[in-house]
Amino acid sequence: MAYKSATIKNGQNFIGMNTSSSIKKRRPKPVIKYLLLGFYYVLIGFCGVGVWLKWDDVNYNKSVIDYSLHVYEEGFEAVSVSVPSPRSDRKESFLSKLARRTTPKPVLVTRPERNKRGQEAWQKYAATDVKVPEGNAKVVLVIDDLGIVKGATREMIDMDVPLTLSFLPYASGIAKQVDDAYSKGHDILVHIPMEPKGKADPGPHALLSSTSGRVQLENIDYNLSQFSNFIGVNNHMGSQFTEDAEAVDRLLGVIKDKGLLVLDSKTTPNSQLENRAREKGIPVTNRDVFLDNERDHDYILGQLTKLEHMAKSNGTALAIGHPYSQTISALKQWIPTLKEKGITIVPISQTVREKYSRAQLAAVQ
Repeated sequence: MAYKSATIKNGQNFIGMNTSSSIKKRRPKPVIKYLLLGFYYVLIGFCGVGVWLKWDDVNYNKSVIDYSLHVYEEGFEAVSVSVPSPRSDRKESFLSKLARRTTPKPVLVTRPERNKRGQEAWQKYAATDVKVPEGNAKVVLVIDDLGIVKGATREMIDMDVPLTLSFLPYASGIAKQVDDAYSKGHDILVHIPMEPKGKADPGPHALLSSTSGRVQLENIDYNLSQFSNFIGVNNHMGSQFTEDAEAVDRLLGVIKDKGLLVLDSKTTPNSQLENRAREKGIPVTNRDVFLDNERDHDYILGQLTKLEHMAKSNGTALAIGHPYSQTISALKQWIPTLKEKGITIVPISQTVREKYSRAQLAAVQ
């Protein structure tokens, strides 16, 4: 009996040992276990990133930028540059979405207001007035298309006179360049790309008269949100857009709300920009002379002489130039001669303020 009992007990033990042994055999090895766990977490991670990117697509404004090659031109010479441009209709790859989402957005630098008593933005961020000797004529030098060619932009910023510098909003690294220009004491404008006549490309986020009002407003918002401390706007190209009164009114509505001034570059004699701005009570002025329609040093010096004559005849004259090497060399030769000629370079805000002060005084009288 005892033997039987032992046999059963031993048999139970034998069965238990076999069962335990088979369970151990079926258990995954530690390496396989960790690989499975790793795969599981990677899968969860990819699903999470996918949801994140999909949510981003739902909320992503299609006018937000993507880098591409843009041929920058103002009718004189084309320069290929890599600049931010509107997203195309093509399907964006997973990696490009991920890169866009993980790239930190540039932080805009906003410098303190220059005039604490100013009521509108164009007054608050205006350059300090220049003391003009009695009897001197005044000239305003506006330099357009800044920000693309960094070296030439730096040379204009470093000019030791109060220039009015107009920056293309789609240029890379634009906020830092504008900050340098503002710190140097120049007036800052936003050089808004607008639709021209002909085949020239005004650039990304250009205002096109053929697009809907909603798209125009989106592009206006983009162009006015790329840097800070500006006092107004002027048009980059725009011979087509500035003739469209309805589209111009849409732009000026935003300009008035933001308290900015307007410079009409007059790329077409039929521009509605100046007249419509004046009707809306927006501070506005226009261009008298283009300095560098021909990129030739002697030609530019001739245009500067023309500017002198206009300034002495009218008291003030405004010229627009570009950051070309010929323009830079001509200005460096011309600027030192102004003192003996009785001419003073002033920022655009100063002439606009004087113009509107006279207008207000005339209205009171």
